[in-house]
Amino acid sequence: METRLRTGGVVLGAVLVLAGVGLVWSALAAADGDLGLQSPRLAPVVISLAWVGIAAAYLMSQFRTTDEEPAERPHWWGPAGVAASLAGFAIALEYAGFVVSAAAFVLVVARVLGSRNLLRDAIVALLLPVAIYFAFTHLLDIFLPAGVLPL
Repeated sequence: METRLRTGGVVLGAVLVLAGVGLVWSALAAADGDLGLQSPRLAPVVISLAWVGIAAAYLMSQFRTTDEEPAERPHWWGPAGVAASLAGFAIALEYAGFVVSAAAFVLVVARVLGSRNLLRDAIVALLLPVAIYFAFTHLLDIFLPAGVLPL
């Protein structure tokens, strides 16, 4: 067996571990010793520790032995399309409201990620944002922008 060192993966893993350690240190400094279960300062510490654990596991996976051929290069159109859709959602949220913006976002992201079933995508894009909107506004009393729909 041959060990294939994935330089890009090792660098990314190391950067993620170091960033996570910095976040843990920052969260612990902000907590100022108040890490009780009811404290709002506990969640950032726990999430930062999870970040470090996942990043360390990723970093270790870059050193494993493998017999397989190098994988084909990743296609960046999917992540770039999702990022552009998210930016569009954030902009449209103020003007069109949550339901319309989220419906368009779900529909566009489904298509960008390769879904070819337009009917299913449209049904999910209509029902999911409406359900989330009503759950937040009526059950949690957290008001989302209504926008152009009189909800």
